[in-house]
Amino acid sequence: MSAPVLAERSRCTGCGACAAGCPKNAITMVADREGFFYPVVGDSCVQCGHCSHICPAMKQREVRPESAVFAVWHLDDAIRQRSGAGGAFTAIAEYVLEGGGIVFGAAVDEHMTVRHVAVRNREELSALRGPKPIQSALGDTYRAVRRALAGNQTVLFTGTPCQVDGLYRFLGEHPTKLLTCDLVCSGVVSPGVWDKLVQTMTYIKRRRAVSVQFAHKQAGMKERRFRVFFEGGGTYDAPISKSQLGRGYVSRLLLRPACHTCPYANTNRVGDITLGTFHNLGAAFAAEEEKGISLLLVNSVKGAHLFDALSLHREKRTMEEAKACNEALCVPPSAAPERSDFFAALEEAGSDLRAVLERYLNAPNPLGTMAAKWKEKLWKKR
Repeated sequence: MSAPVLAERSRCTGCGACAAGCPKNAITMVADREGFFYPVVGDSCVQCGHCSHICPAMKQREVRPESAVFAVWHLDDAIRQRSGAGGAFTAIAEYVLEGGGIVFGAAVDEHMTVRHVAVRNREELSALRGPKPIQSALGDTYRAVRRALAGNQTVLFTGTPCQVDGLYRFLGEHPTKLLTCDLVCSGVVSPGVWDKLVQTMTYIKRRRAVSVQFAHKQAGMKERRFRVFFEGGGTYDAPISKSQLGRGYVSRLLLRPACHTCPYANTNRVGDITLGTFHNLGAAFAAEEEKGISLLLVNSVKGAHLFDALSLHREKRTMEEAKACNEALCVPPSAAPERSDFFAALEEAGSDLRAVLERYLNAPNPLGTMAAKWKEKLWKKR
């Protein structure tokens, strides 16, 4: 029996819709040599074709009307300070939770793995705040969303555009009680590479890493900081531009192959609402930009109703302004010239892992000033 037709590896986003939707559980997501997860079909496959039918990468997307564009921020400065941008995600999530709903989003677990989790109260919401450039593991999330909807609960799902599209394809419809937020995404980092970075930091500190802040806001400093906390009190703390993860991300060295031809890197958004970061709005907004301003695109009637119910400061802006500070609304990120060499060296590293990481991730960024690139284009989430 021949294998079912799935997306080519160069186009597979790893959304996992095929695995979650397989009626025989014949598909598992397995990490490849680069540390990205791809579907692998097992012997229990019955060639029903459902996986091919729901694969987003094999479907033509509908063109939606142009979105309404806003610059927004949370009214609570403390929440805004703890958020990646202006705290728009928190306002949306709080609204859903207060109505008895469930929020699904990416968090970092006790093993430093980025995975989607379900949050049912405001106390747990902090785990979902802030950017997480690592591709998240969805696990049973799509099925959990379906179960919650079947129980007549309101669900908010936040993720990359390919994950949101994967959820819709898995469900086969746009349920009334499902709200979605897609993120302005500049590509996702290999979970396998992230694991190796955590290993090297653990080796250096001689302590287990227990939590991370990928883009910490520090008063008086424009550039965000990458901070890792270790068991017993140790900390790794550096500006994004000086961290290995930050260098590898901004130079586009660590991204999934499909990210370089991403069909979602445009203004035809898949979620009800799109979230990102707004800046370069002029001198009148300089103080607010230092605190963080969220880009919020309203993409659907459902998204408009949700937006109208939120307690946010809002400024109407133009799509041209949004595109000017979010390249991912215009074009996919190009691949770094040395990408293939890096992953080949990483595969052969063995005990020389630290040397390979230092060779490729400690070198000057070929794109120019890291802090400037960070501020202008990347890690624009929530």
